[in-house]
Amino acid sequence: MKYIIFIHLVFIVFVGIAQNPIEKEGWELTFNDEFNDQQLDRTKWIDHYYWGGRFNKDGLTYYGTDQFQFTDSTLKIVAEKKDNPENLPYTSGMIDCNQSFKQQYGYFEIRSKNPVGEGFWPAFWLVTTEKWPPEIDIYEFYTNTPNQISTTQHWLNKKGKKKMQPKSYKREDASTDFHVYAVEWTPKRIKWYYDNKKIRSSRRGTKAMVYPMHIIINLEVSKAKGMDVTKAIFPNSLEVDYVRVYKKKE
Repeated sequence: MKYIIFIHLVFIVFVGIAQNPIEKEGWELTFNDEFNDQQLDRTKWIDHYYWGGRFNKDGLTYYGTDQFQFTDSTLKIVAEKKDNPENLPYTSGMIDCNQSFKQQYGYFEIRSKNPVGEGFWPAFWLVTTEKWPPEIDIYEFYTNTPNQISTTQHWLNKKGKKKMQPKSYKREDASTDFHVYAVEWTPKRIKWYYDNKKIRSSRRGTKAMVYPMHIIINLEVSKAKGMDVTKAIFPNSLEVDYVRVYKKKE
């Protein structure tokens, strides 16, 4: 019986390590938030866009200052019908780390769970404060197709023209469970990962990505891609277990 209990405990520890790998072989951790503190770490995150804005020009969503809830180990970015200073129909949240962390190249990773139902546009993306583009969209979801991951890179070509290359991939319904999404960005290639398996690789635009970038995580209520916001369920949330960034060890 003691032997069986020992094996069971070893299995639990092993599974925990496998699901929550703070160490990545060949890499060193440069930035992370495990969201275990029951409040937003304001030394790491601001709650609006890096240029100061709290809404998009043609948007329906105002990004508020207090749209965050916490479990013992996750952050919930909450979208709801709520009054806001811009009189937009919906209020939601975002976090942006530009004041505390920027990095050129590396491995950028999130473990998250999407809101349920259509009408939502959650995103995990990298952008520079120097000059737009470049931008790397690690994921975007339009939740009327909850099993479709959208990935995009944006850059300027040699003539200064804005270019982009989107690609979408069908996987599991991202609102039913947590999944790990990541990008490995190098001087020559960008690779996208889903649950630690590569789903995309691209060389396009990498030579133009010469600035350090920072992370934005946001949840927008949107009519994009034909979504019907009248079907949206409120309140709703994008739930984040952790965010981690690594760079290659010397």
